[in-house]
Amino acid sequence: MQEKKKNKSILTKIMVIVILGSIMGAVFVGVVFYVAMTRKGVDPSTAMKYALVSAIFMELSWIIGPILGIKIMIERMILSKIRHITDLMNRVSMGEIDVSPELEGNDEITELADAFERMRLSIKALYKRVG
Repeated sequence: MQEKKKNKSILTKIMVIVILGSIMGAVFVGVVFYVAMTRKGVDPSTAMKYALVSAIFMELSWIIGPILGIKIMIERMILSKIRHITDLMNRVSMGEIDVSPELEGNDEITELADAFERMRLSIKALYKRVG
């Protein structure tokens, strides 16, 4: 029997992308803030301090608020459906053929569930024919 590997969650990968994007945004804001302040005649070292503080504050605000919200939404709206389908596929692979995904929606995950349901019904029909 094949050893089951522990995969990294897709959520981890998505969150890395979101956090890196927010860091890039915070750096951009810090640079713009610094340039604007120095053009207005503020001492460059003072402008740098304010730019760093604003970039750090912006990043912390993003991580605490919207990024945490995005994580929760991805878990509830996407990953829970994927985990449900995976569980049903594992059950069918062990011979429990009378399980059905019963997902509603109009997205790729629902399409996957529909394809799984068609496959499950085909396997069930083959079981009946073979006897």
